[in-house]
Amino acid sequence: MLHNTYAGPTVGDIMSHPPISVIADSELRDARNTMRAHGIHHLLVEDRGRIVGVLSDRDVLRAISPYADGHAAQRRDDETLQRPVFSAASYNMIAVTRDTPIELAAATMLERHISCLPVTGPDEEVVGIVTTRDLLRATVSCLIGDRPAEEQPAA
Repeated sequence: MLHNTYAGPTVGDIMSHPPISVIADSELRDARNTMRAHGIHHLLVEDRGRIVGVLSDRDVLRAISPYADGHAAQRRDDETLQRPVFSAASYNMIAVTRDTPIELAAATMLERHISCLPVTGPDEEVVGIVTTRDLLRATVSCLIGDRPAEEQPAA
């Protein structure tokens, strides 16, 4: 019988949780405001109680006018903020589990050119999200943690 001998950090150790979601029919304005209020760059998209996609801040920026909410905005610019979330979200989600090694999560994100992965629990419910920021934070923590005390930067 083979046993998993991986002892390094897993996605469950570094993921952001609980995940924050937005209803697919919501306006992009609401999604953008939620991201700003929570200081995050990704929202999970929910439809009929299920997570069906991911909306990133870049998706929002691509979908709205660059003039929206600005001094030079015209009505058509501000109307782009009323578009539904489902029109800008990504639906080809790749999920990982809590016990996925962070190296595998990072490799998947690099290979697929994506910046987050939903994290699923034992019943395939989404329990968190791991982002490039989470992975970078874990990498820095490992690097600083491995240094002798005299080499660590002052707090």
